[in-house]
Amino acid sequence: MRVTQEADYAIRMCLILDSIGEKTGAATLADIACITPKIALKVLRKLNTAGYVRSYKGVQGGYELTRSGDEIKVLEIIELIDGPVRISKCLECDHECSRNPCKLDCKMHVAFDAINDKLIENLGSITVRMLHDKNVSHADIADIIKN
Repeated sequence: MRVTQEADYAIRMCLILDSIGEKTGAATLADIACITPKIALKVLRKLNTAGYVRSYKGVQGGYELTRSGDEIKVLEIIELIDGPVRISKCLECDHECSRNPCKLDCKMHVAFDAINDKLIENLGSITVRMLHDKNVSHADIADIIKN
């Protein structure tokens, strides 16, 4: 499983909006995130449709988060953009395994399932706020993942 560039941009948009804490224009967000305005607008549209950001039109328009960054999990944003987190195709319900018709008898499937569960748990433990909060260190995030 690879987090797409678009999901990365969506996480960046959320953490920038959380760190600024006020309505911010798409051009400013694109500049801070080091992406093109066109891509920023595409990502912001998805975040807006899903209810993560609110958009305001006009000269004083812009975008703001609808919830605090400490309430938004990284997992939510990844799944919004990329769909369900799956490290292997064999974890999808409709996937027919060519190795073993009964997935529960396949040790690889069982291992992938356990790893996937841990990955989901870890991504669900990290909030957008943690990614920019100066009081949260790299070690703090590593500790969350280790536990």
